[in-house]
Amino acid sequence: MPKPLRTDRLKELFSREVSLALRDVHGLNTRGIVTLTGVELVDEGKLLHVYFSVFGSGQDRTWTEALLTRSIYLIRAAFKKRLRLRVIPAIMFKYDNTPEAAAKMESIFAKIKAEKKDENTGS
Repeated sequence: MPKPLRTDRLKELFSREVSLALRDVHGLNTRGIVTLTGVELVDEGKLLHVYFSVFGSGQDRTWTEALLTRSIYLIRAAFKKRLRLRVIPAIMFKYDNTPEAAAKMESIFAKIKAEKKDENTGS
């Protein structure tokens, strides 16, 4: 298993390299705004999970996920060209719903705050 410090450096490197490679993907931000939210190395560095979120509709998310999946070959080719690593990990894109969950929580807190304000002014 890779050492934690090396793993952290690799994650940072892969995150940056995925972002750079995605600049060459035509039409990526045409349906919603895509944000890479993180990466995770698993299976002793043989697999890279790349987490993303999409600001847009459910259809935008599905379309973007398909486009990202089709781009894996391009990204791995960029890794092989730019990085001097013995093992280039396989890549898997995973949707990250954290931004949506945070927005829901903010909405709930805003409702609670408004209800408390109404209770205090109604007394």
